[in-house]
Amino acid sequence: MLLVVNSYGQVKDPIKIYPVKPLEKVEAKDVMWHRRLWREIDLTEKINQHLYFGDSKANRNYCLYDILNKYIQKGAIKVYGTENDNFTKELTINEVNNKTGDSVFVDGKLTYKQLESKGVVKFWLKEDWFFDAKYSEIKVRITGICPVKVKKDKDGNILGYEQLFWLYFPNVRGALVNYEPFQKQEGEPRISFDDVFTYKRMFNSYIIVRLGNKLRELKQNKTELDKKLEKEKTKIYYFNKTTQLWGS
Repeated sequence: MLLVVNSYGQVKDPIKIYPVKPLEKVEAKDVMWHRRLWREIDLTEKINQHLYFGDSKANRNYCLYDILNKYIQKGAIKVYGTENDNFTKELTINEVNNKTGDSVFVDGKLTYKQLESKGVVKFWLKEDWFFDAKYSEIKVRITGICPVKVKKDKDGNILGYEQLFWLYFPNVRGALVNYEPFQKQEGEPRISFDDVFTYKRMFNSYIIVRLGNKLRELKQNKTELDKKLEKEKTKIYYFNKTTQLWGS
């Protein structure tokens, strides 16, 4: 059996450990409106190449999936199954590796191949958007992140997209804060992967809508949050219960 080792081993331990900046506490009484939504980051888009494998190695550090996988393999980040996105079923490292691997034909023989980092082409985020009346601001909290790969059959035909596992986002910030998506130039402020997601939101994305679910009808008295979310791009998927895959 051939095992192709993932490139997470190329991710070195951080030279410096940075503290995670705590988010402002929000009192329940101050939350006037709230929406939970899911969004997709397509890593193949040029604007998202800093999270993937950009063409210019001179301006890129590590791939996001490699960083997450490094800490998963170390047992430093808990991993949860895709039965739901409520972080209810914790997976062992062996279960994670079995989930990410594929059986493929190599030289006519059925072979197990571990997922290569380039095979993760999307990330899904689970987010909570709300209006904080105390500061009169619309805020967002990422609660979950899920790598998604392209699922192919034995002949290489694309079947759809498959969620690999869910990570509770507050638990991964301690890893993301220590790595930078871009090589920092002298005099430039440091930007970590945590900054990319938590503070600067340096990515292009789409709100995910499941086919068959009616879009929420426009309200007569729309909140500012409703108006903001209506302007965002959406991507509609259907869920195949037979294959447990998402297709566009």
